Amino acid sequence: MTTAPLAHFARHDLWPIGPVEGLFAAGSDLPMALGAICFRKLKRRLMARAEERFDALAAALGPGDIALDLGANVGDMTAKLAATGAEVHAFEPEPATFALLAERFAGQANVHLHQAAVSDRDGTTTLILPASFAERPRSASKAASIAHGRYAVAGHIAHEVETRDIRAILAGLTKPPRLIKMDIEGAELAVLAAMRAAGCFHDGLAVFVETHERLDPATYADVRALTLWARTDAPGYVNLNWG
Repeated sequence: MTTAPLAHFARHDLWPIGPVEGLFAAGSDLPMALGAICFRKLKRRLMARAEERFDALAAALGPGDIALDLGANVGDMTAKLAATGAEVHAFEPEPATFALLAERFAGQANVHLHQAAVSDRDGTTTLILPASFAERPRSASKAASIAHGRYAVAGHIAHEVETRDIRAILAGLTKPPRLIKMDIEGAELAVLAAMRAAGCFHDGLAVFVETHERLDPATYADVRALTLWARTDAPGYVNLNWG
């Protein structure tokens, strides 16, 4: 992977550019729902830049590099990362989805699959899926969550799954990863907090995270604080606009 300082990309990728994005950024400071709406509109514009940067940094990986796909689902991003020859560790807790993942990457030596939810602790927990999983498993599996308030309503589907502590995952690698994609449906704030506390971010690491404050408005302030940290203080490159 390129050795160019990743922090160099933050100015273009993470900050608003031009009057429209500047307006949305200013509006994000407004109270209540209006501020949240402006924040989401800005974030949608930044998502395109996140995808472009992910593709560029993924393409720069090669044999000897390590990448993590946290919340791999059926492995579309896993496949993109694995095509570079990098060592890829993909985590997916939902049993039926993991079976598809295992079938897709059977015999691919540089892909290591883990049937577990990434968390801030080792153990077990309940994985909740929306009721629509029974009829549309492929699309509904993308919303599988260990954030229990999301779908714990009549008709939801639940599985007991293993959880893996992100700190233990990183400590168990043969070398620090160069790229992490994190789409773990509401568990990302706890995982990011654990990584920050343990000093897991470093200058050679690019992290792309999908946050879910639109589904859990109570996390809006935390996501905004993380966004400021990612722009100004995060080691390496942390992009919270994956989507």
